Amino acid sequence: MKKILILLLLISTHKSIAQHRVYTQKEVDSFKLRGAKPPQLEQFKSMLESDEALVGWMNYYRQMSYHYLRERKPDSLLLYATEGLQFFENKNLSPEKRTEEGKYLKEIYLYMGMVLTDYKKDYRKSTEYLLKSVNEIDKYPNYNSKVNPWIIASLAGNYLRMGDKKKAFEYRLSLAKDSSYMAIPSEAAPTYNHLGILYDEFGKKDSALYYYRKSIKNRLKYDHFTGVSAAYNNMGDLFREEGIVDSAVYYYEKSKENLDQHPPSNYSISTYFTLSNYNYVLLKRGKIDEAIDGLETVLDSISRIEKIDENIKSLNSAAMDYLMEAYAKKGRTEKIFEVAKAKSVMLEKFIQQTLDEKLRELNIAYEVKEKDQSIEKLEAITAEQETIINQRNIITVALFGLLALIIGISILVFRQKKLKSKYETANLKQRLLRSQLNPHFVFNALSTVSSLASRNSENTSKYIAKLSSLIRLILKNSREEFISLEDELQSVEDYLELQSNFSQKFSYILDIDKDIDKEEILIPPMFIQPFIENSIEHGLRDVDDGVINVEIRLDKKNKLIICTISDNGIGLSETSKFNNAIKHESFSGEILKERLQIYAKSLNKEAKYTIEEVVEGRGIEVVIWLPYITES
Repeated sequence: MKKILILLLLISTHKSIAQHRVYTQKEVDSFKLRGAKPPQLEQFKSMLESDEALVGWMNYYRQMSYHYLRERKPDSLLLYATEGLQFFENKNLSPEKRTEEGKYLKEIYLYMGMVLTDYKKDYRKSTEYLLKSVNEIDKYPNYNSKVNPWIIASLAGNYLRMGDKKKAFEYRLSLAKDSSYMAIPSEAAPTYNHLGILYDEFGKKDSALYYYRKSIKNRLKYDHFTGVSAAYNNMGDLFREEGIVDSAVYYYEKSKENLDQHPPSNYSISTYFTLSNYNYVLLKRGKIDEAIDGLETVLDSISRIEKIDENIKSLNSAAMDYLMEAYAKKGRTEKIFEVAKAKSVMLEKFIQQTLDEKLRELNIAYEVKEKDQSIEKLEAITAEQETIINQRNIITVALFGLLALIIGISILVFRQKKLKSKYETANLKQRLLRSQLNPHFVFNALSTVSSLASRNSENTSKYIAKLSSLIRLILKNSREEFISLEDELQSVEDYLELQSNFSQKFSYILDIDKDIDKEEILIPPMFIQPFIENSIEHGLRDVDDGVINVEIRLDKKNKLIICTISDNGIGLSETSKFNNAIKHESFSGEILKERLQIYAKSLNKEAKYTIEEVVEGRGIEVVIWLPYITES
């Protein structure tokens, strides 16, 4: 009995010693973490807990994050990655330990960026972490450089999704020069596909086709058939936009054949693009009813997606354009009107979601700044009180001087942040006001469609086709804060041509100063067209020999574009409708005035407009003083 008790005592003592064992740094460094799972990682964690001087905590958090990345558990990954960042921000870390632990930050930031893109669709937050990962490359150039291309690839993908094609192109080109990375088919394929998309956007069609074909070749090496279909779709889109219908049909069919031969287990956005484009093929082959059924099925499937990103917007727009073309061939004008209205609602929702996201980011940034300022202020007060207690009256004067300096700097910093916040808010408000002009224009255009349809006019389909192109151009311009004068005048000329040919008969003259460099000069978009729209809708109503004259002059001294719009219509005093639309501040008039006031303040320029009768009771003249900036 005594022997048994002694044996149990020895076992208990051995376990106790094992539990309180202090591990060395050499033992920690030699622990095999490659491919480790949570049980082994918990053992590694217990080793680190044995002595607070041990280095390896960031390696532990990195390995836990990587494990949950492979397990496709984004919330668990973000939990451990955030704990790792909090550990690293601990002010008690010695400089030496901070240097050793810091080398693992690069991968933690990368894993956070990847799950925020793939699972949360939060591209902006993901990009923030990926840029931090890039900064870590410069700090530790010799540590685990194999992951560097994946950081660049993730950034390139994010910038493409967010619409910053220039940055996406720069990152993709740098990847294409990395021979070791491009030797991996599964990584080379998406790089080639994205380069094809970007070259297509920049108008270099031959280069785009070259990279699309290289993408297909690499995807076939590792049986990524969904990517093959996507590349064929991109090639079809390129030829369709060039007006080469036969080639477009050929590549859309190739995409559908590949989908039929290798059906995916789950439908992705790429799959719906293939199905939508195949209905375009049916449409061109005269199978209109079958195409209509297929397009309505696609639109119904993607209507359940709440968040509209660039891909969803493009898919919706393409499918709706095909459907309107199909209804036009069937002569069903009421269905064309219905689809056009649905497309307008979808685009408005996309713009509103983008604005809401921007506003949410601004609010979060402002709250974080306020919190940081409060913490800094509390720490400064605590330090001041301790100093006063320890050194009493001898340093009182110096402390008050230091406090005054801190307050002065804080005021300057606060003013600077306030000015920046005002600029960001003004910029956001400009984009919101510009987006409000689009529905106003679309409403008037749809009214014209309705009028043509009710008269069973043979021009209905032609008008819709030209209107669709014009809407795309106006939506593209309205997303930018400044566009070239050439782009603005192009949209104005397209609008005048459209309205003069279809809405009501009138002639127009565009008189542009020959000394103006239209590509170099940048102006705020959507200022000229609304005034021309008012002249057509109100000034020239019931006028048989209507003429609109648009004159563009340059005031280099004050950096202003002076635009004069005149007509020979019925004048201001003859119609209360025109008075209500222009003189008495219509909805679009209020928006334009508010936008001009914002630009006048932000650019410190005189921005305004005036409206006068040309001669009493006959014609009006609108003069707009619009600030501009130059490309250089």
